[in-house]
Amino acid sequence: MPGAISTPLEANADHGPPAHVRGIYHITQPRSASNLFQNMMAKQPGFQNSGYKLFHAGFATLSGVEHGPLSAWPEEKRQKLYETFKAAFETLEDELEDAEKNVSFFFPK
Repeated sequence: MPGAISTPLEANADHGPPAHVRGIYHITQPRSASNLFQNMMAKQPGFQNSGYKLFHAGFATLSGVEHGPLSAWPEEKRQKLYETFKAAFETLEDELEDAEKNVSFFFPK
């Protein structure tokens, strides 16, 4: 495939990731061309694009800055933030399982 990563990796069946590799996590800043990079990687064999998983949790954290440190947040706001992160991580885990079934690298942003 033109433009594909051509360096072979030791892989499981069907050219998936090595057993010890669970995912590649793309940590990024807004407006950093990360979407272009994400789209390029999604076209590589054995990569499963996942997109933004902690987006809402990150913005929920930023929107609570006016409360000061997390320990100073009202209990209900802390609980809501916890639930937002928990939901995001559950989605990450679900997609990781899906990538393992598809013998792909998991590539969330």
